[in-house]
Amino acid sequence: MRLRRFTILFLTLALWVTAILVIPTLLPINFPKFKCLGITIHTDYLVHVVLFVLLVISLKIVGIKTSSIGVLILLLVASALAEVWQLYIPHRTFNTYDLISNIIGVIIGYGVGGRVKIKDKG
Repeated sequence: MRLRRFTILFLTLALWVTAILVIPTLLPINFPKFKCLGITIHTDYLVHVVLFVLLVISLKIVGIKTSSIGVLILLLVASALAEVWQLYIPHRTFNTYDLISNIIGVIIGYGVGGRVKIKDKG
């Protein structure tokens, strides 16, 4: 059972990271910036946060115990790899603020995911 959950976790993370690296290259999306209270908000960074929150919640839905410290560490590593891999993808760049946004998304998702209750279908 443990191997099955690890496999689901690994495949979900691999699919997620691949999707967030590949889909933007296929869909030329321009994320706007706007000012609020004198602060420039980059909607691109908000998208990073939301994507990683959704990743944590989706792991919870597929039965991964998201309250585990090991899962948190794996998610933080995946959020870093999502940016580091961009050094090797043409027309993509590493961005420190994207990395910070990914990590914030994992932390928020970790907090939210721990509170989301999934009913057992059995």
